[in-house]
Amino acid sequence: MAYDHALLTLPGLRANSTGLATSQYLVGKLASTAGQVVLNGTSAFAGNVVGLIMNKPGANEEVEFAVAGVAKIVVATSTIAIGDVIGCNTTSKGTDGSTTDNGSRLGKALQASAAANDIISVLLIPGGWRY
Repeated sequence: MAYDHALLTLPGLRANSTGLATSQYLVGKLASTAGQVVLNGTSAFAGNVVGLIMNKPGANEEVEFAVAGVAKIVVATSTIAIGDVIGCNTTSKGTDGSTTDNGSRLGKALQASAAANDIISVLLIPGGWRY
């Protein structure tokens, strides 16, 4: 079972006009519209602040956007081991980010995944570091 702990969140952010009600524990990023969060949708983070969407906000509702700490993430693969670096795929789910990937990293896995769409705990490390 996944667990979480104290989080650093960015306050005052809102979902875009379509909402993020089905996006809890997925990877989001700051939108080009000031003050909004959208799904990441790419394996590279392109310099945007990236974090995890911790709640289920509807259109224009406040987003609990975690950028550091221990949080939960939906993963896209069963190949994540404890201590693996975590990246993101095009569906905004966590992946095992190897050193051959070109994308940035979110953090490190605190739990292993057994199947796609598992929810595991991750230590979020801000800054989009690589390798």
